[in-house]
Formats: sequence, structure tokens, C-alpha cells
Amino acid sequence: MSNPVTLYLPLLTHADPLVRRQATTILLTHYGNRALTYLRRLLDDPELSEQAQIALRHISEISGLRIELRPFRGVYVHCLGEFQVFIDSRMIKAEEWGQSETGRAGGRKVQGIFAYLVHCGASGAPRHEIASAVWDGEASASSFARTLTALRQVLQQVGGETLTNQLLITDRQRCVLNPDRYQSDADLLERTFELATRTVTEQGLSAAVPFFQYVLDLYDGPYMEGIAGAQRWATERAANLLSKTVIAGERLAADAFANGNDQQCIQYCQRILALEPRTAAVVSWLLRANHRLGLPMEMQRAYQRYLTATGINPRRKRDDPVVQLYHELIQ
Repeated sequence: MSNPVTLYLPLLTHADPLVRRQATTILLTHYGNRALTYLRRLLDDPELSEQAQIALRHISEISGLRIELRPFRGVYVHCLGEFQVFIDSRMIKAEEWGQSETGRAGGRKVQGIFAYLVHCGASGAPRHEIASAVWDGEASASSFARTLTALRQVLQQVGGETLTNQLLITDRQRCVLNPDRYQSDADLLERTFELATRTVTEQGLSAAVPFFQYVLDLYDGPYMEGIAGAQRWATERAANLLSKTVIAGERLAADAFANGNDQQCIQYCQRILALEPRTAAVVSWLLRANHRLGLPMEMQRAYQRYLTATGINPRRKRDDPVVQLYHELIQ
């Protein structure tokens, strides 16, 4: 489904205020502030725009968030999880990447060039480097030119010629996406994480909690998963983005535990361990929260999952922080 919040519209516009409140809580918990962007994209849909506007007003009243009641505008690239490109409120559909006047440019290659240029950022990349990244080796000049033309046609079809000329800049040697004309969830995650860590240094962890929460909200899955050739060039950044997300979750769990919110601490831990089950710091907070709640069986399950994920033999690795903490708590 191109817009997952469509299913929430009947609940967000329900006559019962309790139903609206519950739907708002679930929606914002699951999607964070991105839910508002999803709803704003529906403001361009003639069949759903009225419902979307009512839903946004109700969310604003319930949550206290300041919400813009106008359609989403701009180019947004969803790199985390399923790769998606939005131009204004319109998503480029999977089949559209392969539709062009050339008729011979494969959709995965067309999408791959765009994804790689997003990955390269403001500096862009030489044509030979793009060919190597997307084709796993050299591509003929005609094949590359045909695929680049197909990409330009896709962007023009969805966003128009003016936007395309401003966004995709090429010459005989190099290609680049103008960073002033788009934003990506990966860039937002990195910038938000930097802001969060700076805030911790300057104001303490509690002040940084909203920023760490936004980092967690942004992470929808592995970076550039499913993009042609990405396993060769995206691995390092993918690991870095996951690492930042794990750190954000660990900080949120630590803050929740410090404030006595054990259930919330457990939720943060479980969310992060679903991504990276070997994270000792997160497992440690999970053990502490379950211990304080008096849940020895949950502690044991968490401990065993950690041992299985890491392959640690607790008899030989007594100095492991999770092994040490578990035995301290159960004693």
C-alpha cells in the first residue's frame, strides 16, 4: 500500500472521541511524525482530502502538535526500508521506473542510478563510477545514456520538466542530484542523531529524548534494501545508520528506566533488539526493567535470546556484561 495511514482514516474521523484518541496514539506510536506527512499527501486526493483534513485537525487537538493543513510539497526519498520516491504527494510507483520512451532501460537500473545519486549526496559521482555501482562493472556509453534518459523521463512524468532540470544535473563527466531540491530519511536521521548527541552534551539526556525518538521513528528498515548493486556500495552507511538507531534506542531505554517507566523501557528494548539482538547495553536495560517489575521468566527469556544471538558460552565468558548483570540480578 502506497499510503499506510489510509486505513486509519475511519478511526481518526470517528464520532466517538475515545476511538479517535486511541487511533491517534497507535498511529503516532507506530509512525511518529511521518504519519502527519502521510496524511498531508492525502490532501491532494479528491476522494480522501476532506477526511484527511478532519483527521489532521483531530490529531492536532489530541496531541497538541502544530500541524500544517496543506498538501505535502517537495521531493522526499525513503531510503530506509522499502525504497520510495515522493514528488509532492505523488509516489513514483514500482512499475513506473521501467516505463520510458526508450523502452529498453530496465526499471531496476533506472531506480539504481537515482538511489546511488542520493547516496552520493551533494558531490554526485562521475559517470564511470555510477556505471560500476549500478551495473557491477562497465556499462556501454549507449546503455548508460539510455538509462539516464529513462530516469529523466520518469522524473518529468511525475514532477514536470522544470523540477527535473533543477533536480537532476548532468554533464558529459558527472551526475548529481541537487541537494536543495530533495531530502531523504537517511539524511534526516543522521542530522537528528547529531543534534541529539549535541543536546545530551549541552543539556542532558532528558532534553535529547524527542530527538532520539525521531531517530527511532525514521528507521523503517535497512538502508537501500532491494536496490540493484546496493550490497556493494551501501553496506558501510547501512551499518552506520543502524548503529545510530541502536544507540538512540538504548538512550531512550536508559531515560525511561531512570524515570521509573519500566514498561516503556521494555518496549524500546524490544524494538531495538528486533533490529540487533546482540546489543549488550539494550539487553542490560531489558533485564533491569524486568527485574524491577518482578518478572524472572521474562529475564530468563531475554538472557537466553542474547546467548543464542551472540553464541556466548556463559561459563567461558563470565566477564561479558550481560552475563555478569544477569547473575547479579538473580542473586
